[in-house]
Amino acid sequence: ALARRARVRCCCAGVGASRCGGAMSTYSRPQVPAGSCGAISLRLAGRDLLKPISKMDQAFYFLQPVDVVALRIPDYPTIVREPMDLGTIEKKLDASSYATTEEFVADVKLVWYNARLYNPVGSVVHEAARALEKAFDDRLEALVGSCDRPAPPAPDSDAADGVPASKLRPLLRSLQSHARSKPFRVPVDYVALNLPHYPTIITQPMDLATVSSNLERGRYGTVADLRRDIDLIWQNAIDFNGPTSWIGADASTLREHTKRKFSQSGFADTAAIALDAAAPPPAAPARKRAP
Repeated sequence: ALARRARVRCCCAGVGASRCGGAMSTYSRPQVPAGSCGAISLRLAGRDLLKPISKMDQAFYFLQPVDVVALRIPDYPTIVREPMDLGTIEKKLDASSYATTEEFVADVKLVWYNARLYNPVGSVVHEAARALEKAFDDRLEALVGSCDRPAPPAPDSDAADGVPASKLRPLLRSLQSHARSKPFRVPVDYVALNLPHYPTIITQPMDLATVSSNLERGRYGTVADLRRDIDLIWQNAIDFNGPTSWIGADASTLREHTKRKFSQSGFADTAAIALDAAAPPPAAPARKRAP
């Protein structure tokens, strides 16, 4: 369930008509172009988009419908013509109410739009909506990239013969030696850090040491598989700490650094990763002939 906290949740607590943001004079429901979500299924969208965003700290404002009576904001329905919240979106997903992933994304964007419309710039709720919107858009972009499988270009040597793991190690070493990568080099010790809720929010932990180990064990079939796990490191940090935290900012920096490194490498995402050939066993010593 999305409602993880016991306190009352709403989009616009304590904001009346006189404090309406006013930046958007007309109501315009966000539109998502058909096909823009690529091959993302609704099941994947719920698992990898809605659930992680709903577990972020700022999300508690948006987990339930706004109770205009309890909050004494009678003007809310006149300003926000199409209310929406993350809990309602979860129910619509469970009921198979969405025909396309684009419809789901449009409803999520509507949550942020409504919050920014009703709450003034600089208010806690307005800024929370902005932060969550960025986190959602970043995660959506990464998911679209990992799910889309366009027709591969004319085969090159990497795609045909595979990329040796030895060519990918320098790229991983550049990430491990980056000045901002220290928090991401080994698995998060949530017990030592007193973060008992970490595994409930981050369901697929990942770190650079684990990625390196997976590469050596041949667990990545293609370059895209490797990139997906590396990007998971940065996304987990942003999801748990928030995009505006120092560690979230470092993760975003490292995400861009990773993109540049892979772009410079020229390795196709579709290229298979080939394990390095094992060294041949030493030859058995020649037997001496009997005299």
